[in-house]
Amino acid sequence: MRAESPVQPVFNRDVIAALSDSAASSLLELEAWINGEEFIGARDAVGESSVPSGSQTTLTNLESDLIASITHNNLSSAAALVGQLSSYSEEERRATITTAFLRTISDGSIESLQFLLESGLVDTAHIDEITDRGCLHEAAIAGRLEVIQMCVDHGSYLSSLI
Repeated sequence: MRAESPVQPVFNRDVIAALSDSAASSLLELEAWINGEEFIGARDAVGESSVPSGSQTTLTNLESDLIASITHNNLSSAAALVGQLSSYSEEERRATITTAFLRTISDGSIESLQFLLESGLVDTAHIDEITDRGCLHEAAIAGRLEVIQMCVDHGSYLSSLI
């Protein structure tokens, strides 16, 4: 009888540290809000200093809303959300749309995923820091051959699977 070894997760220390800082800051902000105080926290700890005050929450909300729109095949909402991203830097827009694309590969409609690709802001070579997977990985795991083809057509290469 062969003993199975437990699977051990591997995490990027920098990502975990940034998430921990973000969680601590959010808890302080929530406590201040409950007490009716205004919280001026150190959100710079998670690399948010490059955006105007208060806009990181908006960017995070836009990303979440975009993921929901793509998941529900609501292209008009997705288009409006992509339009709202125009006030952000190209790097932030690209990161937001790429993340939305990666998160919706498994259950987004082909039309919705194509919409994101056609925005020109999806980095099909991007490898997620947390999962260590790119769009080809996610599409292969989901069994979505048509999405693999779309990614390859938009510059993703099979060598990224290795």
